[in-house]
Amino acid sequence: MADGKSSEREVCLEEILRSLGRVEQKLDQLQINTGGEICHQPNTAREKVTCKVRCTVISLGLIDTIKQEFWAEIYLTVQWKEDKLKGIACKNVDWNDYWDPQLYFVNAGKINHREQWHTILPRGDGSTDVKLSIRMRATFKTLMKLHWFPFDCQELTIKLMSDWPVQFLEFKNDRNIKDCIRTDTFTGSHEWILHDHVIAVPLREEKEKTGSINEFPHYHISMNVQRRYAHYLWNLVLVIFMLMVLSFSSFSIPGENADARFGVTVALLLTAVAYKFIVNTKLPMIPYLTLMDRYVLWSLVIHALMVIQNALCLVLSGLVSKMYLIDYVSIAVLGGIALTVNVSFAIIGVIKTREADAKMKENCLEYEKIYAHTLNGATTITNGNHAVPVINTNVDVLHLEQMA
Repeated sequence: MADGKSSEREVCLEEILRSLGRVEQKLDQLQINTGGEICHQPNTAREKVTCKVRCTVISLGLIDTIKQEFWAEIYLTVQWKEDKLKGIACKNVDWNDYWDPQLYFVNAGKINHREQWHTILPRGDGSTDVKLSIRMRATFKTLMKLHWFPFDCQELTIKLMSDWPVQFLEFKNDRNIKDCIRTDTFTGSHEWILHDHVIAVPLREEKEKTGSINEFPHYHISMNVQRRYAHYLWNLVLVIFMLMVLSFSSFSIPGENADARFGVTVALLLTAVAYKFIVNTKLPMIPYLTLMDRYVLWSLVIHALMVIQNALCLVLSGLVSKMYLIDYVSIAVLGGIALTVNVSFAIIGVIKTREADAKMKENCLEYEKIYAHTLNGATTITNGNHAVPVINTNVDVLHLEQMA
């Protein structure tokens, strides 16, 4: 009897230990996801802290138009003044005892990996800065503007925010080292053209949109990509155009055989409808028509008018002797509509492509203008108690900071 009770207690204890193990795993995962920093000291001086932000996009990957998201690996640094750490070695600091900007990424979805570390940077005037470095791989949500699909260009934005109100923290762009993006690691080059500039802008959120009594500082890091439209022209537009042209082949059938003509036109109409569904699979559910949607819908209108014309010929075949006159007028009207639709689509495509090219060139020039003074510049990081000068390259800065 005693042995039975003892075995039951052992089973119960084993179950409790397994449950505690699962809880411990969850807590460890939570600590990893939050960077290991649970709470932070407030800014006792109650002064506004200026945080200088700099970002390198190490890799840009999957850009999903339907889900409106993209994958990126980034290296972000945030630097602010902290005189309390003057003369203290970085390895001797418990960062939970010092002020922290309390950052998070507003539009980050799934975070695959995140690591962060601190570096102490002595300044030339005797004060001390702290640099928080974050390296992460994640999927970010973005709202794409698809009005001119497939001749569109998109702005992919990573949104950074602090939990401190704007009275206590402000973001600024770190102009000492320029923000940059590596184009050689871009894995979506088969569908997109990635431009080699990063647009970083500090913003303040609007109270009307958030419903909060406080305003919080935001920092947006944007990359520009331009869609390669050749795939859509060859596989969708060309096929729809050919179906539109083939629909006029029904006029080769004599008007007396209007039933045969009607069958050909309806078959082509159903094929065009099937291609409309294919176009829908390339786009998210959006409340407006894209340029491709308008082109496909106009092609369906032409097919529908062709069916109506054939139906009228079928009704009037026994009443009108000169059916060929109706065919000539129909060919002229429908041909004019088809020509207008296709020429308009081509002209809009050329205009939007040139506008996108001009916008990208303007962004590149502005980017180079902003960071012109950083060319051949250098920065310093702390390795132990020594400041080490580093040439302005992303890889050197990243590796040397990890060594520090």
